[in-house]
Amino acid sequence: MPITLTIDRERHVVYSALHGLITEAEFRQHAEKIKSHPAFDPSFSEILDCRGITEMSVSEALLRELAVSPSIFNAESKHVVIAPKGLIEKMATKYRGLATETRPNFAVVRTSEEAYEYLGKS
Repeated sequence: MPITLTIDRERHVVYSALHGLITEAEFRQHAEKIKSHPAFDPSFSEILDCRGITEMSVSEALLRELAVSPSIFNAESKHVVIAPKGLIEKMATKYRGLATETRPNFAVVRTSEEAYEYLGKS
């Protein structure tokens, strides 16, 4: 499965790890997968770990659409993308710029340690 989902109730974190080829359909469906998970709480924060992506078939138009759509998380929730240097980091940074109103607490980092530090969960 290209996206694995783990909800850490103790740390109040929704952790998604992306692997291999990621398509637009998977990106679109992922929020619903999170929302329908029995352990999901919208007050939790989110980590999207993109280090396992080998190929990405996602348009800038979709990123724009998702960035301006309402988040399934509360406005105070923090969102962090772990992205390797390069194209994925550039796309995550662009998304952060587009999502300033819908996801004001958003960071792009390179490591899990930085992600948990940003969330205050280290």
